Amino acid sequence: MEARVLDSRFLGERPDALGVEGQQLAVILLNWTLPDLTPLLWSKATLRLCADGGANRLYDELPRMLPGRPADAVRAQYLPHIIKGDMDSLRPDVADFYRRHGVPIEDLSADQDSTDLQKCIEFARQQAEEQQLHLQQLTLVALGALGGRLDHTLSNLSTLYMHPDMNLVLLGDGNLARLVPAGRTVIRPDKRVEGPHCGLVPCAGGAVTTISGLRWNLHNAPMAFGGLVSTSNIMEADEIHVESDVGLVWTTCLRSSSSSNKGGSSEGGGTDGG
Repeated sequence: MEARVLDSRFLGERPDALGVEGQQLAVILLNWTLPDLTPLLWSKATLRLCADGGANRLYDELPRMLPGRPADAVRAQYLPHIIKGDMDSLRPDVADFYRRHGVPIEDLSADQDSTDLQKCIEFARQQAEEQQLHLQQLTLVALGALGGRLDHTLSNLSTLYMHPDMNLVLLGDGNLARLVPAGRTVIRPDKRVEGPHCGLVPCAGGAVTTISGLRWNLHNAPMAFGGLVSTSNIMEADEIHVESDVGLVWTTCLRSSSSSNKGGSSEGGGTDGG
């Protein structure tokens, strides 16, 4: 079976830095502090979604990330294509602004069995199907997906396992997380932005894993919560090769002005954390 490739070139500064011709970027904003990369990724995205209170974050935080211009001019330039969710967080003034600028707002409060992130992911799936775009040609990035309430973060990590066929990436609070599906995977991080600290965590149960390309590699090693997990590891090679019988969560630190003092280093090393 051919190895799955997880590429982080979408983090690059060039507008076309998506790696392979035909690749597209979709971005979902969640209701937590947005990372420094937000303006770059938002401007490159062909599909821009706000999950409920994520629109508040876009309205409040993006003008501060792009100083020197009138706030409403920034807001009008960086509009979402749609705002979706159960609408328990969207402020009335924010809703009014985006409605006046032609942004549709879809109230999905009748569905309480899925999160706002999951609702937006399903919308992105539908858009890809309508455009006859193979899911492997779409990188879907959720901003503000890590940090804040632990139950929200755990839910977002669980959502990774619900979509193993998608290139779904979670960003927030100076970290990146994505699913390494069962089988063989090649990870190509953007080392200008990511690392050097990283981890591979068996969030869905015990896994037997082989890893190469890190400072502390593994060979057919059993990993599980309550046992061995690969955290506080260091990226050594440009490509990390992983083989596992169960999906794992791959995490890296992001180097940026806001995260340089949050998780940029950790005491200790090896696979059992510090």
